[in-house]
Amino acid sequence: METVKAWMSAPAIVARDTETLPRARELLIAAGIRRLPVVNAAGDLVGIVTEGDINRVSDSPERDDQAYNLYYRVHDLPLREVMRRPVITVTPDTPLHEAAHLLLAWRISGFPVVSEGRVVGVITASDMLRRIIWETGDAESEFLKARSASVD
Repeated sequence: METVKAWMSAPAIVARDTETLPRARELLIAAGIRRLPVVNAAGDLVGIVTEGDINRVSDSPERDDQAYNLYYRVHDLPLREVMRRPVITVTPDTPLHEAAHLLLAWRISGFPVVSEGRVVGVITASDMLRRIIWETGDAESEFLKARSASVD
């Protein structure tokens, strides 16, 4: 049976709960990811913050005075103040199909993979799609390329 371990992204990029929103945004952009598991000083998973969470909390200073003030209030806000908890997690040994069911049931696009209390990776819907593409082989990939070219 295929497990999460074979398809997760590892090692996980994590942020400390004391990091600020701008630093979290920098980490997301630099790594090309959309979610950051948040850990405490001991390295324990305490929450998760997504690109969407950061965008909702942050406000552009160009809108009006109220938005300008909000922007500077949240600029130094630590992640522990905006992270989501509890965090839905799986282990490296979780069957891949169970992880897929969890994604659908919770209506999320990915979650941390935890082993012995530590974040060891992240599994996303994109990782699961890679698995499907890998399994179906080149014939279907060529079909999809041809089909998308005909739509363009």
